[in-house]
Amino acid sequence: MNTTTITRPMSAASTATPMLVDRFGRLKADVADVTAELDAIKEVLIERSGEGKYEGELFRLSLAHQLRSTTDWKAVAQALALKAGITDKALDAIIATNTNCTAAWVARSNARVTKVA
Repeated sequence: MNTTTITRPMSAASTATPMLVDRFGRLKADVADVTAELDAIKEVLIERSGEGKYEGELFRLSLAHQLRSTTDWKAVAQALALKAGITDKALDAIIATNTNCTAAWVARSNARVTKVA
């Protein structure tokens, strides 16, 4: 059974920025810890039980093996361009014309390093 203590979200409007930054960092660290634990449990279950459906007291789990493939579309385009006699500069222009850029906010967090005197 889950024994993790869940705290309620802070009221951002009434909380100082340094407190929010620290809370964000702690939550990111908690997520990393939980993700590592999930991965470790998954590996044990895979080694112990393999593919299948399993029952706990509260939850069910399905383990399935699948193949995932990815395609390097830029390499494909370069190969086709080479065959068609298109220069790298022209290919870069084609790619740029067909590339959309959008702005997005990104939040990253890491622990501060305290220098020892």
